[in-house]
Amino acid sequence: MNNETNPHRIHLLGDGRHEEDIAAAVIKPGHLLATTADGRQSPNSCGKVIPHNVAGGVCEAKFALEDALQGKTIANSYAIGDIVGNVMCNRGDVVYAWLSEGEVATTESLLTSNGDGALKVATGTDHVIAKALDNVDASDSGAEGDNRLRVRIL
Repeated sequence: MNNETNPHRIHLLGDGRHEEDIAAAVIKPGHLLATTADGRQSPNSCGKVIPHNVAGGVCEAKFALEDALQGKTIANSYAIGDIVGNVMCNRGDVVYAWLSEGEVATTESLLTSNGDGALKVATGTDHVIAKALDNVDASDSGAEGDNRLRVRIL
């Protein structure tokens, strides 16, 4: 994809629930998130989130958003302690997520967590979370942003 066709936001389609949590690690917009063990203590409190860290593991469809209210874009990461805007996606929602370096996804690829906030092509017993909507070859991805893709949450 080139800069003229790349989205400038993460949540592209759908009515997922928007939430705020506290970053317990550096998080990039588009990262798949996991709530830490010391996360949300009550419905009214912020939880602590990290990039999802179990490759192929069960996860919620929760993605970090861009911090547009602070004038930031999808290229600006959250630091530890920042409030992370995120979306808890519903089935059918479309997000602009990360494809792990070394992966090649087609529009037929089913995706799972890579264990670092990015997604990878699912194999075997991996927990499938999304389907790729773009053909992306990140097998030789050196430039930041080359390995983003649109995905539909399943």
